[in-house]
Amino acid sequence: MAPEDAGYADFMKKMIVDRNIRMAERAAPLLKTGNAFIAVGALHLIGEQGLVELFRKEGYTVTRLH
Repeated sequence: MAPEDAGYADFMKKMIVDRNIRMAERAAPLLKTGNAFIAVGALHLIGEQGLVELFRKEGYTVTRLH
């Protein structure tokens, strides 16, 4: 891996993955009340550590609106 690749991976972890975990934790009280709507940027939705999967792992149903 080139040094710039490592820097990008570190950036993505801090700016996306770590933030996803923090956002999911902060959203939990809102989700527990039901009928929650949460809007985030597209990069926070994808992947195994994206918000969609984090919420599903916690047992929530995630529905795409368009």
